[in-house]
Amino acid sequence: MRTVLALLTRVRLSTVLCWAVVMFCGVIRGQEPPPQSAPADQPTFRAKVNTVSVDVSVFDDDGAPITDLATTDFQLAEDDLPQTVQTAQFIRLDGQPVAGQVEALAIRSSAHAAVEAAKGDVRLFAIYLDDYHVEKKPFITLPMRDALADFVKELGPRDLVAVMDPLTPLSHLSFTRSRDELLERMRTFEGRRGERFPIRSVLEEAQLQHPNLAEVRGGVSLSALTSLVTYLGGLREGRKSVLFVSQGPMVGMPSHPNYGRMEEAIEAANRGNVTINVFDPRPLGTSEFGGAEVLRRLSAETGGRAIVNTNQPQKGLHQTIADASAYYLVGYTPSRELADGKFHRIEVQVKRRGVRVLARRGYWAPGPAELTPKEQPAPLEARLSTALATIEGPSDGRIVDAWVGAGVDALGRSRVMVTWEPLARRSSAGVPARLAVEPLARAGGDALAPAQTIASVGTPGEEPAIATFELDPGALVVRLSALDAAGEVLDRWTEPVVLTKPGDGVLVLATPRVFRARSAIELRTLWANQNPVPVASRRFRATDRVLVEIDCASAGAPCPVVAELLNNKGERLLDLQMPPLVEGRSRILLPLTSLAPSVYAVRFRAGEGEREMRQVVAFRVER
Repeated sequence: MRTVLALLTRVRLSTVLCWAVVMFCGVIRGQEPPPQSAPADQPTFRAKVNTVSVDVSVFDDDGAPITDLATTDFQLAEDDLPQTVQTAQFIRLDGQPVAGQVEALAIRSSAHAAVEAAKGDVRLFAIYLDDYHVEKKPFITLPMRDALADFVKELGPRDLVAVMDPLTPLSHLSFTRSRDELLERMRTFEGRRGERFPIRSVLEEAQLQHPNLAEVRGGVSLSALTSLVTYLGGLREGRKSVLFVSQGPMVGMPSHPNYGRMEEAIEAANRGNVTINVFDPRPLGTSEFGGAEVLRRLSAETGGRAIVNTNQPQKGLHQTIADASAYYLVGYTPSRELADGKFHRIEVQVKRRGVRVLARRGYWAPGPAELTPKEQPAPLEARLSTALATIEGPSDGRIVDAWVGAGVDALGRSRVMVTWEPLARRSSAGVPARLAVEPLARAGGDALAPAQTIASVGTPGEEPAIATFELDPGALVVRLSALDAAGEVLDRWTEPVVLTKPGDGVLVLATPRVFRARSAIELRTLWANQNPVPVASRRFRATDRVLVEIDCASAGAPCPVVAELLNNKGERLLDLQMPPLVEGRSRILLPLTSLAPSVYAVRFRAGEGEREMRQVVAFRVER
């Protein structure tokens, strides 16, 4: 059954809880929450619409959908009070291309995936591989992999599928239509229940500090599930399906925090019209009767299937696809006040004999507080907002971190510099080996200089790790092409750049360059090097030594620069000691060892009044 289509609601939830996994682990380590979204991403509200829409699947005894029901065939009660069913629309989807469709089905970027996900005729699935709560035993792993592979093979070419695990941040969640990519994930998946090592991330390292690892990992898994269903709920109003592969996180008694996290996941799914299907991969007789409590509730209270205690999970997995392929949208106007903020039970029945009905057990109505627009915080300055927004990783599914800097050389000539590093994320595109860089005119796209090909920072070889172009002042774009070892293009995009030349009353504050040393010896080498290669990454450990260098040029006038350390809300934490400029250049050492894990920014300012120039560089400190 579906959440309230509109109650007064259409709340955009795509940015809410996007980092719940990180936030949960951050609580253990004292981490600050991630930066707030800009006002444009805040929830928006429609006028009050007294309509509730419920997804209802109706099958015969053989599991075939019933397709010829009318509005008068449905009976519906809310909180035991009969309601008048006003609409009953049958929806059928098969994941196949639309007749005459000519556009490519492959997903090109996260923006393309969002457009496809918003389409009502596209089935949307997410496979959550809860490795924290699946045992690594052959009699569990091998049949589970086969069943998941069969599930993927049954999907259609237009179906959109995302795969995640408990530590996948939503910024790295990507949808795909590549069956080969999905099959590879299914065939290599194995559980880690009870395992402490190897440690796969700084978040897991923090978990080991807690005396009850099972409790922590249960909370991580449930918080991530809440984030996932909330994210899916913001993509569109139609049905979305999650396959939760798990033996069940520990939830404990109702007073236990994880019990509350389970209920939060159920509430988020009901609000976002997300069906949670659960798959316990243990064979018949090796799990609790009916499955673990958390699995029973997640499926039953969101209208999903419970695939537990069985040696033939393929049948249940087939039904999860069938549920998303044929269902009714049943609409009614409740005979009660909508904005009460309470959970309302729904019971749907069909007058016809010999049919099975699958629907949610209820939905959460918005409360008065949700319908009252909240006072928006003051917007961050543009440069700071952009820097903080990009610190979580490149947008549009980028497979590399690229840094594009603008400034002037020692002779006052405008220049563009580019460096890059590969990202440690899964990609069906391939492994990037080089980056081709070409500056183009913003109008017409004519080449302004020959293209340069560079290796990633730290890669030994004959190719340079930085591309530098001396160009005339003005607006331009830099075209970047990630290449594999054979020279094939894996990804291509452009970055806008504006070059300014110092003149009368004009200051030029260059893009800050960031350098990282992992030891005291490397730090001494950096200080001694007049032209080291900047790093593209902005994620650092507290033990790293990080230098930030900036150039300031003016037409014969002094160019003093000040630097401030800001938190992720743009609040000034302290003034950084900025050495005097030497030949228009200065470096500072960031105090990482004294900073808690979080996101920060350094703001550079030069000049005063109308002549003031600013540059901002954001970075994340990790354990």
